[in-house]
Amino acid sequence: MPKVLMLLPLWTLLACAGADGGATVDDVGPTLDAAMDARVEPDATAEPADGERPVPDRGSPDAEAPRDAEAPRDVGEPPVADAQPPPPPDQGPPPVPARDCTYPAVDFDGPLREYDVMGQPADRLVFEVPDLPDPALVEAATLTFSAYDLDHPGEEGTIRVNGQGPYPIPADAAFDNVESDAQVDVTGATVAGQNRVEFGPSATQPRTFFRIGRLALRLRARVESCQEAPAPPPPQAVARQVGYRAARYTRRNNWVVRCNDYAFTGRGAEHIPDDCDGLYDPDNSRRGTAIFAFPGLVPATYEVVIRSRHTANRNPQGALFIVDGEERRVSQVSDRDRTDDVWGRKRMGGDVEVVLDSSREGESDSIISITLRPVGP
Repeated sequence: MPKVLMLLPLWTLLACAGADGGATVDDVGPTLDAAMDARVEPDATAEPADGERPVPDRGSPDAEAPRDAEAPRDVGEPPVADAQPPPPPDQGPPPVPARDCTYPAVDFDGPLREYDVMGQPADRLVFEVPDLPDPALVEAATLTFSAYDLDHPGEEGTIRVNGQGPYPIPADAAFDNVESDAQVDVTGATVAGQNRVEFGPSATQPRTFFRIGRLALRLRARVESCQEAPAPPPPQAVARQVGYRAARYTRRNNWVVRCNDYAFTGRGAEHIPDDCDGLYDPDNSRRGTAIFAFPGLVPATYEVVIRSRHTANRNPQGALFIVDGEERRVSQVSDRDRTDDVWGRKRMGGDVEVVLDSSREGESDSIISITLRPVGP
């Protein structure tokens, strides 16, 4: 049982103290202190009575809730499942995004190549395009090329890519004896590595004639890196043309400069009436130069197009054209009369000259105009 402390009135305590030995009032203080200590500090070793629990102190944490009580939970809320660890990160590399790539033919920068056949021969005009990626990585493929004289829609000829096809050669009646650019969707026809592109004859025309060049395969492919499609030329760069009448000639006496169509090197007196300025006075050497000036050319990459009159008696070595200091020959020996030939592409700017140099051989060269067409930065 717990100890019961009974408090007596002060006067009773005083009386008892006096009876024991004459205690004074000063002796009462310790007696009261002892009594108070007995009241506030019950025996901690005593067992509580059956059915009783000690009342917690209001200042203790146990005063708010029983020690072992669970936190309240909304009715109907499912029990919280044990937290699961997050899945491990993917250890593989991220997928490669698709990019636009250009794969040029091995002779991309050369002049257009000619295909001139009769009937249905086995000969083909063939281009090789190397280094293509696995076709599983290719989302789309387009064959691009430049051409000359594709003027028979649906009848110009056919294309095969790695034996697949045939694809019709794009043509338009307006492309008679002029240059054009073409593209053909060849998705699904490419292979990894070396690719073969063949141009074949018309199935309906007795003669097939055209020129093809600057051929490339442009892919949308998931590859790490590649040669991207060429950027466009700057907007300030525009096509510029200088005609034969605006050229400057050296050894002018050997040039027949006609009034309405072209100029050429000659040596016969029979051409004297044909010269528009009356300056033709041949020394029978057929030698001289024709200089075409392009001042203030905007820096860019230009395609050089030479228009001239082809005949069977032109220089068999080809007419020598020097573009901003770089030499290349262009054949003018054919029966096609007025013809556009592509000398090639070159990046240049400022004051540029294109020279037809007929001073090295005593053969006949001709010229109608020089055109610089911007094609890249």
